[in-house]
Amino acid sequence: MSVDIVDIGSGNIRSIQNWLERLHVPTNIVKSPTEIKSNFLVLPGVGSAGSYMQRMIESGFDQAVIDHVDSGRRILGICLGFQIMAEFSQEDGGTKGLGILKGKVEKLNSNISHNSWEKFEFYRSDLTNQKFNSERKLTRKQKIAGRVFFNHEYGFINNDPLAFSKPISIEYNQYSSMVVKDNIIGIQFHPEKSQLSGLELISMIL
Repeated sequence: MSVDIVDIGSGNIRSIQNWLERLHVPTNIVKSPTEIKSNFLVLPGVGSAGSYMQRMIESGFDQAVIDHVDSGRRILGICLGFQIMAEFSQEDGGTKGLGILKGKVEKLNSNISHNSWEKFEFYRSDLTNQKFNSERKLTRKQKIAGRVFFNHEYGFINNDPLAFSKPISIEYNQYSSMVVKDNIIGIQFHPEKSQLSGLELISMIL
């Protein structure tokens, strides 16, 4: 099984590819919706929601991602790639998202960028009630306890009581660091920059 990485010029594609290939996972960088072949799609993103969604729409990736999810295939959104999964973002004067996760994105309450490491604990059993089950069995590890790296100015507020949602920290407890709903997973932090914790997480997910 290979992993497809969406490339609409968001800037951090190679670091995502290198992160996955450290686990010897074959990857394909897809620049057109017709190139999507894998059952596992990664949606990375840096920048602003308005321009990102504009590029998604112009390229046709917006509908391709929705079709991918509706078919039951799995998707991982990272940072901005996670935020545009929401129904709406306040960024850029208001931006309509893909709407594949019930939630909205708001300016952080501190009104400054959250650029720091935070403690992160995650149990494999957290995914029990979702359909996002690991297929590759890259690890038998049941728990991750470490730190992950955040760099963002907007936060995702989960509005789906049936989704698994993990808060960023005590200070940012209304915002999700991670949301899982069936075959969809969104991560606010940068797992590719989170050293061992990031590798352990993707090993559990894949």
